[in-house]
Amino acid sequence: MQKRKRKKKSLKYVVASKIIWILAVILMIILGYFIFDANILPFKYFLIIVVVLIILGSIHGLIVMKKHTKKVTLIIIDILAVIFMLIEGYAIYQINDTISFLRSNLGAHFETNVYNIIVNKESSYETIEDIKDHTIKTVKDLEDLTEYEGAIKRKVNVSIEYVSDIVSLMDEVKEDKELIIIINSGNYDAKLEVDDDYENKVKVLDTITITTEKNVTDTGIDITKDPFVLYLSGIDTRSNYMPSRSLSDVNIILAINPNTRNILMIHIPRDYYVPIHGTDGLKDKLTHSGTIGGIELSMATIEDLLEIKIPYYLRVNFNAVVNLVDAIGGLSINSDVDYSFSCKTNRSCIFYPGLNNVGGTCALAFARERYAYNTGDRHRGENQEQVISLIIDKVTSSSTIINNYNDILNALDGTFETNLTSDDITSLVKMQLDNMAPWHIETKNVDGTGNNLPTYSYPNQNLYVMEPKMETVAEAIAKLNEVLETQDE
Repeated sequence: MQKRKRKKKSLKYVVASKIIWILAVILMIILGYFIFDANILPFKYFLIIVVVLIILGSIHGLIVMKKHTKKVTLIIIDILAVIFMLIEGYAIYQINDTISFLRSNLGAHFETNVYNIIVNKESSYETIEDIKDHTIKTVKDLEDLTEYEGAIKRKVNVSIEYVSDIVSLMDEVKEDKELIIIINSGNYDAKLEVDDDYENKVKVLDTITITTEKNVTDTGIDITKDPFVLYLSGIDTRSNYMPSRSLSDVNIILAINPNTRNILMIHIPRDYYVPIHGTDGLKDKLTHSGTIGGIELSMATIEDLLEIKIPYYLRVNFNAVVNLVDAIGGLSINSDVDYSFSCKTNRSCIFYPGLNNVGGTCALAFARERYAYNTGDRHRGENQEQVISLIIDKVTSSSTIINNYNDILNALDGTFETNLTSDDITSLVKMQLDNMAPWHIETKNVDGTGNNLPTYSYPNQNLYVMEPKMETVAEAIAKLNEVLETQDE
């Protein structure tokens, strides 16, 4: 009787062990699928993982299926299997998180236009309900106004009157206490930049956000083999949203050659006085092109200037710098001036000559700083290039990727917009993991001289601009062609 009970008990252990083994095999298959679907690992690493999983699953199965396996052995194997299953489950969760991040942040399938309803500061309008049945004046800045008009009228029932002169419209509301206007947030930010007193004369009654689908075309470029150009546009909005039209405070061209592993960075000052694409040679600050026609117009304008084709862009909200730098453990920034200074945007960020170990807040303050230097915006561009170079160096190192992976993803989520696809990025990651050779980063900046001139956006007002020194533009073009030249290995 006692023997029968022991046999029955042993049989329960065997059945339980077989169930655990089956579950372990199912998890192994799921893990293999997720690794394959993520498409991040080079094939040799994927093959090693698959072989290891098969071997472990086979050994586990042989032990469980073998007759007369001791109960102690089964218990030990079951405990190890459960631990391994927990690790597999965690890995599946992490990979799924990565896939979701890539697919939600890459490919730029949507664009967001943000509009501000603006009235005079001393007007009687306090809330959006106060303008019900009134007339709003605005300009046509979208090809299809259906969504635009619908979004306004879903907020409040008003009549819409279209005018042609955005500058006059924004000026009129400063004096007219009855006038109600609605303008793109990019135009509003640009106005604040050129009119220091504007914010004291008007108030934003409400904000309307319109998100529309965006067609992303295939560039036909294999970025692991073909040299390509990326336009990095840094915007500094007052919130975390990424409006399609905005001032671009950072304008950096990255020429990337995956064959030679060379990256050339060219900083173009935000106030560079350049012909705006499609305006028959009319000139404006480069930063204003983003408020006129979004990222596409900025890219086309730079293409005209540097005589290149720019297939890719990356728009980054300045807020992303803080979180990303913190996620990778900070940066060692070199201050190349022989005096200390406090950053204007954050007085607690003090930089001394030489290396300064800083977190995200001060890294951003350093990238924004221009008032501490005699050359102003030129030096700021060099600082921005240094910060970007340091981030690239850290993020592409294997130790940072392994130790700070989750923090990096969380820091970047929702803070950027790019037309690079998830396939583009996973291909680059695979290439980097397959060959952890460093990248060589160099800079070649364009220069100019300051002046006060009318612009395409503000034809009746003189604004500070930087007129290009065309010899520096020619040098940048020559260097671009050199870096982008395809070389046979």
